[in-house]
Amino acid sequence: MVVLETMDQYMMDIIKKGPHVPTFDETKYGVKIGVIKKTPKHLFSEDDRCLHSLDVRDRTTIGNSLPYDIYHLVQNCVSAKEMIDILTVTYEGTKEVKATRENRLNRKYGNLFAQRNESLTQTVNHFNCSINDMRRFDIFKPESILVLKFLDSLDDKWEHHVDVLKNSEKIHFMDLHNPYGN
Repeated sequence: MVVLETMDQYMMDIIKKGPHVPTFDETKYGVKIGVIKKTPKHLFSEDDRCLHSLDVRDRTTIGNSLPYDIYHLVQNCVSAKEMIDILTVTYEGTKEVKATRENRLNRKYGNLFAQRNESLTQTVNHFNCSINDMRRFDIFKPESILVLKFLDSLDDKWEHHVDVLKNSEKIHFMDLHNPYGN
């Protein structure tokens, strides 16, 4: 998506709203008859050509950025919005799938504890993987909550260190309602 924004600031608008389809009000004997028709390309205004061109550029950029085994999913789409919609449902899922994924990630985070005989490095990696998965799907937790969750997830052999850290000035003065310390 960033590539599209760098090409033209309006390319993302075309994807979000759909392609610009120029229309005209059909007339009969010089009187509008209330039938809206699609304007033929040879009658496009300069603005119509520019907006139509953005959708073509979007489709080309999206198509060229996909490997062939994925491109076949969208090769017959008539707009960039349709391409993105198909790719979104294919790879991110429907709203229901997203909600299920969010619930699963939150549950995984809630049940995150150091495994028996796991090194501190392994626990940190395990924790970071879980947090990165959540961030990838726009699930964010305040830093202060993450610190406390990590400390609480450590094995009992770290209990003394956890107590020292929780009672230290740095943790003690963290405002849980203001994760940025302002």
